[in-house]
Amino acid sequence: MSQYIINNESGAKLQVRSAGMEEFKNPGFGLSMHWGLYSLIGRSEWALHTESIPHDKYFDMMNKFNPFRFNADEWADLMLESGQKFLLITSKHHDGFCMWDTALTDKKITNTPFSRDVIAELSKALNHRGLKLHFYYSLMDWTHPAYRTDWPAYLEYLNGQLTELLTNYGKINGVLFDGYWPRFETGPNDAHFKEGDSYNLAGIYDLIHTLQPDAVVTNNHHMLPIDGEDYQVWELDMPGENTIGFNCPEIGDITKAVWWNLNAGWSYQPGSHNLKSADTILTAKENAEKRESVFILNIGPRPFGDIHPDEAAVLRQIGQKTREKG
Repeated sequence: MSQYIINNESGAKLQVRSAGMEEFKNPGFGLSMHWGLYSLIGRSEWALHTESIPHDKYFDMMNKFNPFRFNADEWADLMLESGQKFLLITSKHHDGFCMWDTALTDKKITNTPFSRDVIAELSKALNHRGLKLHFYYSLMDWTHPAYRTDWPAYLEYLNGQLTELLTNYGKINGVLFDGYWPRFETGPNDAHFKEGDSYNLAGIYDLIHTLQPDAVVTNNHHMLPIDGEDYQVWELDMPGENTIGFNCPEIGDITKAVWWNLNAGWSYQPGSHNLKSADTILTAKENAEKRESVFILNIGPRPFGDIHPDEAAVLRQIGQKTREKG
């Protein structure tokens, strides 16, 4: 157990079934995507916070969000060509905007000019090709009013959204949580980051493993894993390393994964377009495999709904070079 656990978050009774873990690990190569309203800004998925954008102004962008080039079949085919086995997509990031047709908030993609449920379309396309679907979900929510005013109501909202995601889209193979970092103290002006009380992670993890027994669960909290978490993840580092300053240097006794990005940032950021080469990514992937770790590579789709041609080209090169090596 981690010394940093607060509010008695441990105590889950369930873990992923062995079959679900084997699906995750063998072979363990996934594609991650940070995609949402923030792609219209093109600077960071944290723009609402870092640029102090008023909430109403930020959500005015819903009237402009129309990713008309989105094609779930093309994305899934690119994954096959690249050799990836699962997709980890941001269902809800810290800004609170939802990429599925949730019944619990109006801040969702089906209330934009695009109007379609991308999670439903991706679920169908991936399943048709034997690919797996994982959800990124932010525990923290910068814009939900109950997050700072009515904690029980916020937890009801959170659990309700997870239940939607885990019951409306077929088989789900994983959930990655973010936005809970109890090791790091917040300042007096960081109201965006102050959870109201315990998330009851034990209950959340048991809910996931009950609804989707083959779904692997992790929490990007940068600590040793706790009950109910099925793998430990490191951002832009190898297991046990902390070159970027906030990763956990301790390695738990469960499955490991590393989470890298192809571009300089996590979301679509044309101003800092600086892709890693296919060889650089393959070297990192091989290093992860030597450490018995799943490798997850992130890209940031464009606001038009497509994957940047340069990113798609590197993904195809990764697949080609992998095939050439046998």
